[in-house]
Amino acid sequence: MPGCRRYLMIFIFGLLLLPPMTSRAADLLVTSETILRGFDRQVENGKKLSAVPAYEYLQIDYRNIGVSGLSLHANGWGRGNLGDKFNSDDTAGQLLHAYLQYIPASRDYLLRAGRQYIFEGVARDSLDGIYGKAYLTPAVSLSMFAGSPVALDTSNGRQGDLMFGGKLTYSKPGRYDAGISHKYISDNGSRHEESLGTDVMLQLPGNVSLLGHSALNLMTSDWREHSYELRLPLKQFEFRPFLQYYRYEDYFSKRSNSATPFRFLQGTDNVLTVAGTEAFWYPSEHAECVLKFKNYEYDQRFGGSQLYTLLAIWKWKILSEVGAEFGRMQGSDSENRYYQGRGYFYWNISPGFVTGDVMYVNYDEAIYTKNSSLFTSVGGGVKFLKDTLSVKLSFDYSNDPYFDRDYRWMLKLNYLLDKTFFGAVRKN
Repeated sequence: MPGCRRYLMIFIFGLLLLPPMTSRAADLLVTSETILRGFDRQVENGKKLSAVPAYEYLQIDYRNIGVSGLSLHANGWGRGNLGDKFNSDDTAGQLLHAYLQYIPASRDYLLRAGRQYIFEGVARDSLDGIYGKAYLTPAVSLSMFAGSPVALDTSNGRQGDLMFGGKLTYSKPGRYDAGISHKYISDNGSRHEESLGTDVMLQLPGNVSLLGHSALNLMTSDWREHSYELRLPLKQFEFRPFLQYYRYEDYFSKRSNSATPFRFLQGTDNVLTVAGTEAFWYPSEHAECVLKFKNYEYDQRFGGSQLYTLLAIWKWKILSEVGAEFGRMQGSDSENRYYQGRGYFYWNISPGFVTGDVMYVNYDEAIYTKNSSLFTSVGGGVKFLKDTLSVKLSFDYSNDPYFDRDYRWMLKLNYLLDKTFFGAVRKN
């Protein structure tokens, strides 16, 4: 597999070296994002960790390749470490997706084959396989997928790895949308995950809407999660009460190679219920105020906590705004009792922008002898060549109970290679 990734990356880089196309330029779109990052982190006993990794992300979209409606989509990334005392490997890379897609002129179905992401109800996975979606009637659609889950690539080989499922949706635009979905995953021939889910969106009288979803773990016959929100507009106000439920033992996969960074919570046997509301006030087209309340209830560790925040935003033109936020977390554990404050701005100075952000947290009781945390960030960027090339630079600093001093910077270069880009290059 590493060899395949290497050849794919060579192929993608090779496309960047090709001369501009003329007759088919409109059908080929190449997006490149180059990111240089760096950090200098002060940890315990005066020890420092530093790194300067360079990342390259490439996206290729090539439409109408020989057959009308047939297209190729590929995306991958690679990393090289320019100066590193943190990462053990000098290089890394991954093919994120690479698939062929066919959509007929009637647009009543679509087919995909290759590595792709599946976002269908309970399925949010990367798959090497096939996917299809058909619009059976104006109100009914059916999607199905099958193949090998990419996350199990390095777990006991790929033999016996399988993922399949689908979603049935019944909808009427502007009125309702309801679906039921299923996902099954086996690793080395053994069932490791199976879920059944429902999702709904209802548009009620008075422009009131209800949306949410639920998921059932079919291996344990217990609910994994529930998440529902009601949106109630009233003149210059909008209220959004919500309820969320997560059962960690059923929500997180038990697979040893599960990709989620919070899989360790699965062993805590905890249940989290979050209830609250958000109230939005729009006194004018330039101003917005948001009052938020969240109540966190754990049936095991942490106990209960309540979060109150007030956010005020002022917008003076498109994409330009300044905001201030103040909040209080009142928890039963000392680590969940603190005040927080935040201020930020984003100033659009076409063809560039300037942004800044600062956040301060004051704890009721010291954590590792520290009573506060501070985070600051400043950045800016500019666009060139009719917005096909952009450059962004940012600097971050943080000081908290876990790191004495943490400095970070990031330089991002975005290229959009299409006929507009090549035309702008010729003129310059």
